[in-house]
Amino acid sequence: MWQRYSVAARRLSSSSSQHQIKSKPIETISLPQLSSQDINSHEHQLAIADAIRPYHQSQTPLLLSNLNSKCDAIYFWRSIQYWQAAVPENTPVDVELGRSYNTGNRVSMKFGDYLDYLSKVTEQEEKDTEQLDQQEEVAYLAQNELFAEVRNDIPTPHFCSDGSFNVGEGKLYHSMLWLGPRGTVSPLHYDPLDNLLMQIVGNKRVLLYPPDKGNGRDNNNSGSWHYAGLNGNQYNTSAVDVEHPDYEEYPNFQTAPTPYECEIGPGDLLFIPSKWWHHVRSFSKWSASANVWWR
Repeated sequence: MWQRYSVAARRLSSSSSQHQIKSKPIETISLPQLSSQDINSHEHQLAIADAIRPYHQSQTPLLLSNLNSKCDAIYFWRSIQYWQAAVPENTPVDVELGRSYNTGNRVSMKFGDYLDYLSKVTEQEEKDTEQLDQQEEVAYLAQNELFAEVRNDIPTPHFCSDGSFNVGEGKLYHSMLWLGPRGTVSPLHYDPLDNLLMQIVGNKRVLLYPPDKGNGRDNNNSGSWHYAGLNGNQYNTSAVDVEHPDYEEYPNFQTAPTPYECEIGPGDLLFIPSKWWHHVRSFSKWSASANVWWR
């Protein structure tokens, strides 16, 4: 069944399936980081809130490494068989076909069919890693509500839903799931709410650019460095391929601020403040992530 969806997907170039950037290198700076050892307290939820509060107040990204390294999701989510047992196969999901959501199509399918696809892609890579660069299809289960059946596998910090921790208003809006093979991309975009990205399986590279005064649905961004909303993109999505920028078409991107860069792996949490631009690429055999948006 998975083949009928794959035929609509776009071909990945060999460069887009690699972790490295083969065009003009992007100058980056390291992201502020705290480890789980820095948050070692019997009052764990309060310690997490205390650690992130100054970064939330200043609206600065923060990487919390290994914070979820002992949660159930770390052990269970890496097994496709677990997903098959935990979530009914007829559960409907939305899947992005193509390199990223601004270059492909979004289709609905059954979760069981998507797991069949993901299993076949990962099996093929194990058999012949030389064919990785020739991968013809990519399908990304992106931005789906986290299934109720696995929600308890991964702890959401209490401050996201409890205003008494004084990290925002404590209003949790969505908990989302992201599953996909190597090479899936979220293009440069921003979210209107504060975001906690929780990596569970595999690794991802994240670039983060600070917001600017042009961020907004009603602004004309043709003269901005990010060119958001142009060429058919959503108002919060850049038209620039930041890994291979076309400076002739988008000359103002040369004035973009220097981004933060970080790599997130299993157990890591990344705080992405509201309206911070971010670009995400997966470079493991397959990956699983969750995120929450809160205010």
